[in-house]
Amino acid sequence: MKNSRGFCLVQELVCFCLTAVLLATAIQGFYRSNYLLNESLELQQAVQAAQQVLAGEEYSGRFDVTQRISSGSTECLAVQEVQAAYGKVRVTLIRALPTAEGLSASGAAAGTFAGSSAGDVGL
Repeated sequence: MKNSRGFCLVQELVCFCLTAVLLATAIQGFYRSNYLLNESLELQQAVQAAQQVLAGEEYSGRFDVTQRISSGSTECLAVQEVQAAYGKVRVTLIRALPTAEGLSASGAAAGTFAGSSAGDVGL
């Protein structure tokens, strides 16, 4: 029987190096997924802040929320733009609203109707 202590040591070193490479890859993937999760949470919070201002509510938080309303005479629409920003995160929401001229010309806003929808149940 031959003495194979040298081969066993090389085998252990190769296994250790492979394990270290796999562990480093797993740790890098974990940190990347954690970064993406935090980035997604920041975006969700920015959208919520912009939606809150777009709905006409007051917002006081860490996001810098700006609102701009511009009216176009050709389409009889007013465009409301709300932007929420903090750090690298920036979200812009845009909503088109009928102007007073558009409402008086057609009698009602385009796309609106009176009555209740099928999902509304009055008790």
